[in-house]
Amino acid sequence: MAALPYCIVNVFSDGSRFGGNPLAVFTDARKLRDDEMQAIARQFNLAETVFVLPGEADGTAARLRIFTPATELPFAGHPVLGAAAVLAAQRALGPAFTLRCNAGPIGVYEADGHWFLWVPTATLRPAALSASDAAAMLGLAEGAVCGAPQWVNTGSEQLLIRVSSRDAVRAARPDLARLIAGATLRPGRSIAYLWHAAEGVATVRYFYVQDGAVLEDIGTGSACANLGGYLALGGERDLDWCVEQGETAGRPNRLRLCIDATGQVSVGGRVRAMADGDFRG
Repeated sequence: MAALPYCIVNVFSDGSRFGGNPLAVFTDARKLRDDEMQAIARQFNLAETVFVLPGEADGTAARLRIFTPATELPFAGHPVLGAAAVLAAQRALGPAFTLRCNAGPIGVYEADGHWFLWVPTATLRPAALSASDAAAMLGLAEGAVCGAPQWVNTGSEQLLIRVSSRDAVRAARPDLARLIAGATLRPGRSIAYLWHAAEGVATVRYFYVQDGAVLEDIGTGSACANLGGYLALGGERDLDWCVEQGETAGRPNRLRLCIDATGQVSVGGRVRAMADGDFRG
């Protein structure tokens, strides 16, 4: 395998040196097979690794392939934003352009030192899970979950669960068996996104199952997009929230969630360059 250039960036940086969600961006993946991309993602063992391919005839600046250590994803927020920042710096693409991932084209733009992505209109479906069952699944007291959980999809379908307080978000300790039973989208993909908002600040956590264990993501743009899509369908307008994630895992992330006067949702954050090099596998 020829040497492959890559960058490491922290997406959703809180301004500290090691805040944000780390991402590997391979800027020229034309010579890689699918299985090689998956193997490299497992080698790096980050939440996601993104591989950049040439844009298509539809005018997209680049095509993105997004991999976790275990599987390929149709869409994920922090790989799109991290790739956007890297490509804009390397290719002088300007402050706004379009990328394509497996879920479809995603518009991105830079403003106020943040990179944002435009969020498509959400689709909703009820979860086969009561509020009390969701509380038990999360290791929370009866009544800690507010209303019925919902499956929400703006590119990557996830289970959204609103909880009663910031403390309840932080106290959650999901049970593996209950999470698989109540929050499985399809075999091998069980996910739950907890949220609480007050005074313009949302506190969130994202749990998922991998290799027989419950893991926690520290900065989840796709879930933040789903939250925005859910709120927009409920009539929220002119919203600009700071979304806090990752504190309980010791890795603070800060996301921006915006809904304009028309109901258009965008999600963004700061991207901090950390390292670059060549992969010589």
